[in-house]
Formats: sequence, C-alpha cells, structure tokens
Amino acid sequence: MKKRTQRISAGILAVLVSIAMVGSGLLVFFFSGDDENPTGTSASQTANATAEYQAQKLRIDAMVQQSKVDPENVPLQTALGNEYYNAGVAAQTVAPAEVKENFSKAVEAYQIVLKTNKDPNIIVDMATSAFYSENYDLADKSFKEALAIQPNFINALINYGIFLSQAKQDWAGALNQWQKALPLAQKSSDKEQIQAMISQAESELKTNAANGTTNQNPNPAVDNSKGN
Repeated sequence: MKKRTQRISAGILAVLVSIAMVGSGLLVFFFSGDDENPTGTSASQTANATAEYQAQKLRIDAMVQQSKVDPENVPLQTALGNEYYNAGVAAQTVAPAEVKENFSKAVEAYQIVLKTNKDPNIIVDMATSAFYSENYDLADKSFKEALAIQPNFINALINYGIFLSQAKQDWAGALNQWQKALPLAQKSSDKEQIQAMISQAESELKTNAANGTTNQNPNPAVDNSKGN
C-alpha cells in the first residue's frame, strides 16, 4: 500500500538528507529540466499538497464519526491510524503546527488496534508515530517490542536506528540496528541507502571519538543507559 512504502522511504531519506531533522516527510526532488518558471512549479505543487491535505482531513473526520459508533472496529481503527499518519507527513509541508497532533492521534488509533492484534507492522507504525509526536518513551518501548516479536523485521531495524540517532543521539545503537538491516535488504537501492546511513553513523562515532565526546542526549526524559 502506498502509505506503508512512504513511511520506510521517508525515514531513510530524512536521515540521509538532514541528520538533525526529526520528521518523516518524504523528501522528493523533481528535476524537470525546465527552469524557466521554477516558482510556478513549486506553487502548483504546494497548492496540490494543500488540497490533498484538506481532503485527508475530511476523510479523517468521517472516519472519526464512524469510530464513535463502532470504537472497537479494528480495520477502521487501522485505517484511521494510517490516515492520521499520512496527515502528519503531509502537514510537515502545508500545516507544520498540526504535525504533532496528527501523529499523536495516529498513536491513539494504533493503540486500540494493538489491544487485540499484536502485529509487528502496526507496532512499528505506532512507534514511529510516537517518535514523531515526541513520545520517546513509548517509541523506544514499542520498537523493542516489535523486534522482540520479529528480530529480522527490516522496517523496525531501520526506523529504530533512526529513532536512536535522532531522539537519543545514540549513534552506536543506530549503527547496530542498521548493520542488522543491511543483509536483509532485497533491492540494491535499499542496500545503498542503508549503507549510507551506516557510513553516517560511523562518521559521527569517529568525530565523537576524535573530540573525546560520547553520545549527547538532548532529551533528558530519554534514558541513554537503556539497552538497545
């Protein structure tokens, strides 16, 4: 499904393009070969993105009303979580102030699903949503839970590594996750992206070693001493 593919690529590209960025927006660069009116193209893309985001919000409103009638409907809550997740991604471009709320709502929907369905895919989706809504304790716990159920789940390994590098500044932990993920990648393009992430982590660790520093924790609420 389009939504799930977007999540994986978004996380990888976020690290490759901006190590300091905490967010899941899918970074896509369009090279049309026609630079006569680049601002017009950008304006058109922004308008389309804004229109799609408003359509997403309408879909979400309708689904929320349905969920009030049938709150334990697992397929509905899964779809609602996915819609909130995608709205969080879209909001990064068109409504930054709504990003955190969308991801928080995604967490709520996924938590309902997980009461009866401990699917590692859903756990990782919730963990990633928790990460982007700055609920770091829940994100850390949930990534570990998914990997305890399915140790070779490549999406969990990649996204947990992103969480460790971004939220915890734990590059050693991130490196460990990405090294596990590398042999699991099926496509050469995926291998190249993961290898680039590994190289970035190795570079960060070398720089820290040269400076005589260790991982810095910008979030005191996140305990760097926890095992990975």
